[in-house]
Amino acid sequence: MVRLNGAGYAYRPGMSLKDLVDDYNADYHKQLGFDEFVILVNGVALTIIQAQERILLDNDKVIVVPMIEGG
Repeated sequence: MVRLNGAGYAYRPGMSLKDLVDDYNADYHKQLGFDEFVILVNGVALTIIQAQERILLDNDKVIVVPMIEGG
């Protein structure tokens, strides 16, 4: 199982973070992406390129948080 923002998803070998985000968006009619979000996998922040290419492992915990700009 992989967790995305607390929701559990069945783990599939070879599943990418992009696959997981696409599944999440389809299930919840949301639009999580990579450009305007901070992505953490198991507590480690990833760059946009790393996030798009990341292959997940069973029991990974993914948190996707919108960036907040101050001013």
